[in-house]
Amino acid sequence: MLCYVQGILGGTFDPPHNAHLAMARAAHAQLGLDTVRLMPAGDPWQKRDIAVSAASDRWAMTELLAREDDRLVADDTEISRIGPSYTIDTIEQLGERHVLIVGADAALGIPTWHRGDELLEQVDLAVVPRPGILVGQVELAVGRSVEWLEMDPIDLSSTKIRVLAAAGGDYLDLVPASVYQYIQDRQLYGSGDSRHARSLSSTPMKRHSPGATQDAIEAARAAAVAIDRKSGEDVVLLDLSGLLVVTDVFVLATGTSRRNVLTLVDEAVAALKVIDRQPIRKEGADHGQWVLLDYGDVVIHVFDRQTREYYDLERLWADAPRIEFEPSSSTAES
Repeated sequence: MLCYVQGILGGTFDPPHNAHLAMARAAHAQLGLDTVRLMPAGDPWQKRDIAVSAASDRWAMTELLAREDDRLVADDTEISRIGPSYTIDTIEQLGERHVLIVGADAALGIPTWHRGDELLEQVDLAVVPRPGILVGQVELAVGRSVEWLEMDPIDLSSTKIRVLAAAGGDYLDLVPASVYQYIQDRQLYGSGDSRHARSLSSTPMKRHSPGATQDAIEAARAAAVAIDRKSGEDVVLLDLSGLLVVTDVFVLATGTSRRNVLTLVDEAVAALKVIDRQPIRKEGADHGQWVLLDYGDVVIHVFDRQTREYYDLERLWADAPRIEFEPSSSTAES
């Protein structure tokens, strides 16, 4: 046990949420840390192609999250520093050894970070498990032993919270009440008095005419046909171009099981790869309850039945026009 050591949990924190809180608490309890520093990135270099909320708002929400537990401290080291938020610069600036708290997926990529090899020499690693990733894989990637935290997986991401907030959906149970109130008061993921998103995940696009672009429609239809072909249920395409700044089309679909959800996601990715489309990000595949594929102008959501019914995005975006598509022949004939 690493007694009386500082832990660092970094991220964009747009917004910070209950999974961040659970990670920090697990690391503190299991490693005997003195405190855990919640450290929002001022300039998140890994998300240069993605719009993020103002640093001042992300800092304010991080402070609110830290107030949920007196073992946590909001740290402005990166938010106040000019230039890309490289973790190695932060560690050198702090001048003492820390425990870096990361998910297993992020840990695998540390050697590719800016001066990643030097960073690994100067920190201890506390790794939050992710389904499908073994401790041995992580230790092989980073070339050293790690502290493997024991905690239940949490299917939660900031992107999903932004989607729900933009649509006026229920996300109160996903963030502390104080963070929820801050988002509502500041309308962070809405525009003016409307409930529509100013920023979900992708860089805002310049629009010269109303309606979804033809490229977005064609990509969405290609994904929908691929999903339908593998028995995806209730496939719906929503034209959100008049309601959202940052994307044109939502594709919604339901899988009959976790395995089927992941199969549908793989089929959508493969179909869009044929037309030279790669997702900017993929979230939720660890759990298979709600997987989100972000292509910028198209965002694909594949749910299990219970999660689809619970969040009910069709109702939240009831004023969005639907886009028709031709079901695959194998499904249409069955």
